[in-house]
Parts: sequence; C-alpha cells; structure tokens
Amino acid sequence: MSSYFVTVYSQILFAVWLITAGTIFWTLDKRSGFQLLYLTVLSLSLGYIILMYFPFLLLSNDSVPFTHPHIQATVTLFAFLIPLCRRKTEAALCISAAAAVSLIYLLAGGVPVFTVTGGILIGGFISYTFYRSLEWIGSMPDAYLFSFAIILPFFLALLLAPDELFLVLPGLLLGTGIGAVLEQYKVRMFVEQTGVSAKWLASVIGAAGILFVHFGVRPAFDGFLIGDVAAGLFLGLWITIILPFIMVVSGLYVQYGRGEKII
Repeated sequence: MSSYFVTVYSQILFAVWLITAGTIFWTLDKRSGFQLLYLTVLSLSLGYIILMYFPFLLLSNDSVPFTHPHIQATVTLFAFLIPLCRRKTEAALCISAAAAVSLIYLLAGGVPVFTVTGGILIGGFISYTFYRSLEWIGSMPDAYLFSFAIILPFFLALLLAPDELFLVLPGLLLGTGIGAVLEQYKVRMFVEQTGVSAKWLASVIGAAGILFVHFGVRPAFDGFLIGDVAAGLFLGLWITIILPFIMVVSGLYVQYGRGEKII
C-alpha cells in the first residue's frame, strides 16, 4: 500500500506538516505546537490503519476507499489551527489550504469524491473531538498525558507493522512524546520572551533539519525496519528537544527559571 501513497508530492506535504507544527512550537506556543504535531501524525496513522484493515466500501458495484490519509491529516491540521486564528483572513487561509489539497487530490489525483469527503469528515472530526475533550484532558495529571503519548506509538506500530515505510509515524510520535517531556523539565525554552530574530533563525534551522533528515537521511535506510523508526524518532526529538536545547544553550532563546512548567 505504501507504494501507492508514498509519492514525491506526499513526501513534500508531509514535510510541510512537520515544518508548520514545528514553527508553531518554536515561535508561538509550545503546547499548541506539540498538540498540532501529535494530532496530525496521529490522524495520518489512523488513516493508514483504516485503509489497511478496512480498505474498501462497495458502492454502486465499485470498491471505494473510506478515506485518504493525506487529505485526512491536512484537514486535521488546518481544522486544529482555525480556533487559534485571531483574524478572519487567517481562518479563511486555513480553510483555503485544506480545500486546495483536497481539490488537487480530487482533480489531479483521481481520488473519488466519496474518499475525499471521508478524509475531510474524519480529519475534521479528529480535531473537533480533541477540542471537545480539552476540559477532560486538562484535568488529567501531566504524568498520565505524557505516559499515554509515549505508550500509544507502540500500539500503532503493531498495527502499521505490515508496511515498514509507515513505521516512521509511530517513531515520530514516540520522539515527540519523549522530547516534549524532556523539554518541559530540562530545557524550558521560553518562547514568549524570545526576540523575533531568534525565532526566525530557529524556524530556518528547524526546517532545514527536518528537510535534511526526511529527504537526505531517511532514504538511505529504505528497506530497513529500524531505519524508518529511527528517522521518525529523530524527527520528533529534533522538533521538541534537540533544536530547543541548541537555541537555549546558545543563548538565543530565553529559559524559564528552574521548576517552571510550560506544557
């Protein structure tokens, strides 16, 4: 199945998702950045799992997929961002971006209307469910939340294991969970008190690191089970702990005082 879904376009789209979530984590709000990154990758993982175990629906004598993972993850990402928008133009941009990706797959990719609709509905439902659950999630101790964020990737890996290329996703979720915990208690990057120039530099370095690992390092491990997991793990760590550590140690980013919590 990965041979069908893993294309140059999908790889570029995947990198855009990571850079978008990473930029929010490094420059705007770490909690929102972490939530966006985790939720988008989780949505993509669920999309592939749906197609691996419930691949088709018989509709008018045609076998039609329930969803399209790329559309689903894109809608999840931009649906998450809409409530965070401060201006109507920003919300319109989020809606337009999700619609553009959906139309590209519909018109240029030949994806059935039913499948596109399924991706939009499932992706939007994931973000909607998250926001509806915020009060319940917020009442849970941080230790429980982060334990769940670290344990969940192992269960997803078992479901995605039949296709090795998809194992980059649980690796990414695991790296994100571990990195967020370490960043919270060890690095304590203070985004709000950091200058704009430092944030721009962090965005450029962070994006370059994501592109280098995803397009430069990961292909060298094609066919190796541990390679895809390791690449995903490193990407998650790079976004949530390695780059923040570099920026704080270099003095470019302000650090919270000892004992402060940010996520």
